[in-house]
Amino acid sequence: MLACMTVGRTLAVAMQKGGVGKTTTTINLAYEFASAALSVLVVDLDQQAHATSGLGITVSGDDASMYEVLHVERSERVPLREVIKKTAFGFDIAPATLALRSLDAGLGPGGQARLARQLEQTDGYDVVLIDCPPALGELTIAALAAADDVIAAVTPGDFELDAMRKLGNAVLDVQESLNQRVDIRHVLITRYDGRNMLDKNVRERIRADWPDEYLGEIRLRVRVGEAIARQIPVALHDPTGDATTDYRRVAATIAERINASV
Repeated sequence: MLACMTVGRTLAVAMQKGGVGKTTTTINLAYEFASAALSVLVVDLDQQAHATSGLGITVSGDDASMYEVLHVERSERVPLREVIKKTAFGFDIAPATLALRSLDAGLGPGGQARLARQLEQTDGYDVVLIDCPPALGELTIAALAAADDVIAAVTPGDFELDAMRKLGNAVLDVQESLNQRVDIRHVLITRYDGRNMLDKNVRERIRADWPDEYLGEIRLRVRVGEAIARQIPVALHDPTGDATTDYRRVAATIAERINASV
C-alpha cells in the first residue's frame, strides 16, 4: 500500500534514448500517486509530446504549453501555472507540443534553471514527475536542474549500462553547476522478460551496480501496449495485471524512500 508522502518531491524520469518506457512510467506512476490521494503534476518535456498525447490531451493553437514556459524570449514566456491542464485520471499535466524541438539546442541565458524557478512558484503539488526527452540536451539538463531525484528507466539491452554511466555523468555535472541536491536515487527496469537470458544478465548487473537505487522490474506485458493505445493508465485497463502490480509496488517503494529520507 502506498504511504502518504511527508514532503513534496520533484522526480525526473530520464534516460538519453527512446523506447525505454519513460513516458509510460511517468503516466502510470502519476496515476498510482494520485490514486493515493496525492496531488500530482506531470511536466512533459519530451519534444514528441508523448505524455500529452498519451493522456488524451489536446493542445490547440491558442493554448500555451511548455514551449512558452521555457521560451528563449522573455516577452514570449508564460508562467507554468497558466499552461497546466487537468487530466481525466486525477492528476494535472503541463503539456508539450512539437515546438519544444526548437529549444533543445539552447534555452538562452539562465534557461537551464528556468523550469526550477517556475516550479518553485507553482505550489500545491505533492509529486511532480518530469518526462524527459530521449537525449542529454538542454531540456534534460533543465529537468535535472529542477529535480530532487532522478528515476533512471532502463530496458534490457547491450548498451544500457553505458547509458547509465552517461546519465550519471550528466547528473554529476548538474550537481556541480546548477543543483547540488539532485541524484539518481531510483533505477527501474522496464519491459522485462524473465525468460530472456539477456534481460536476466542486465538485471543482475544493474542490481550489482545500483543496489540501493534499484526499484525492480516492470514486466513485459501486452496489456501495457493496449493501455497506451487506449490513452489510459494500465491500472484502468488491467486492474489486477502484472504491470499494474509492478507500477503500484514501485510507487510505494519510492514513497517509502522519500519518507525515510526526511
